[in-house]
Amino acid sequence: MTTLTQRLARPGFIGWLTGERTRVWLRRKAVGLWMNVVILLAVAVAALTVGVQAERGGSPPQWGVAALKLFVLWCLSFLPGWLYVRFLGMRAKVLWNEYVLNLHRLGWDNRRRLPELLIDADASGGQPLRTDNIYRQKFESYYGRQVPRAAMRAAPDEETDDYLVSSESLFPIFLATAMFATGWAAVLWDTRFVVAPAGPWDVLKYAFLGAYAFVTGMLLRRYFQSDLRPSAYASAVLRVVLVLLVVTVVHQVVGATATLAQGAEMAVAFVVGFFPLVGLQFLERLASRVLRHAVPTVAPDYPLDQLDGLNLWYEARLVEEGVEDMQNLTTMNLVDVILHTRVPTGRLVDWVDQAFLLIHLEQAERREVRRERRSDGAGAADGGAAARVRLRRAGIRTATDLLKVFSAGDGQAPGPGPLRRRFRAPDGVRRLPLPEDQLRLLVVVLSAEPGLAPIWNWQRNGVPLRRNEPRSEVRLVPGDS
Repeated sequence: MTTLTQRLARPGFIGWLTGERTRVWLRRKAVGLWMNVVILLAVAVAALTVGVQAERGGSPPQWGVAALKLFVLWCLSFLPGWLYVRFLGMRAKVLWNEYVLNLHRLGWDNRRRLPELLIDADASGGQPLRTDNIYRQKFESYYGRQVPRAAMRAAPDEETDDYLVSSESLFPIFLATAMFATGWAAVLWDTRFVVAPAGPWDVLKYAFLGAYAFVTGMLLRRYFQSDLRPSAYASAVLRVVLVLLVVTVVHQVVGATATLAQGAEMAVAFVVGFFPLVGLQFLERLASRVLRHAVPTVAPDYPLDQLDGLNLWYEARLVEEGVEDMQNLTTMNLVDVILHTRVPTGRLVDWVDQAFLLIHLEQAERREVRRERRSDGAGAADGGAAARVRLRRAGIRTATDLLKVFSAGDGQAPGPGPLRRRFRAPDGVRRLPLPEDQLRLLVVVLSAEPGLAPIWNWQRNGVPLRRNEPRSEVRLVPGDS
């Protein structure tokens, strides 16, 4: 007993017991335990209901099938929350260094007000970063205080410094786990909906399957991008609730008009579960006909899905940050979106660059652009679809592309404003993609746009181009071929 007490009293053991790694390990175990408790509660309620039904004369399911359903229910309910349990131990030092590097490359603020780069900190003697720095406060509010402090140490100890992501309120994770367990219990209760779907409850089951497929894919993507936060689970709960409400109304409309076969209605329910906006647009068009166009549209004039490289996963993530269309994208707080979404900064900068050009052209829907593309650009030159097609055929897809091709620097504007530019047609170009007056106006407007300054900074501060590098500097190691 004395030996055991002496061992427990050792400073090394006490340090391990109170260390960050131990706390993270215990936190993982506790979260996993509570998730299993939530799932078991949902299973217990389902089993109790089945027992009551059997006492009233119902036929209980076979034990083998019931055990398989129970295992599937546990796996599919546990998976989303388990991703966050694994995410709790993510090392975040690289997040801080990448965040600081992006701020400097964007030229977002005066260098004296930005966090110091590691090389700058070494040159200045490793002076500590002020705690009232707004950019450090933004990072600490999202990832925890210990990460910047440990990363800014003069000689960090890699063996003891974990730089771990701090955990937030775990209530959204437990709420999402309970919702998934309840939903899968309802889906697996009676699996005849797979071969013979009928009735509104089976429609809701297919809607839940579609919503679960989207949510799981979204959580997996955010896990691999180091962007998994409790807010993602709150968004998942909201999405499932919205899907069930929309599909309920859509079923009433479709059932009343009898315009779809039974199987087609199930497919519609699954698609609406994956894309709730599709169901909302259907209901909006239906209501606008009844109310004589008195319903506001849910689709923006400049949607995000018209940008190159922006898929539905990124669109859903940007919507969580309050960015719902191109105008929001050009006026957002770029630092906050970079910090919160973990979207590669170069990709995000390119989307903003595209959006600046498109919002200065007339609005055009995708089908109009496709029709204009098939007609070989025969539409009106000043139309939105024709302008987009003609610029794209000239290789111009962003605002800075247009300024690089059709403008030249005309000196620095007075004050901290952007560089003044004047219109200049490229040498040897006989046919311009747009009328010259329209191009001149676009150059004037875009060159005065302050939101393009971070984009110019990002492009200028990239990897330097090495010219005329002597070939003798590249030597092969003996034995290489």
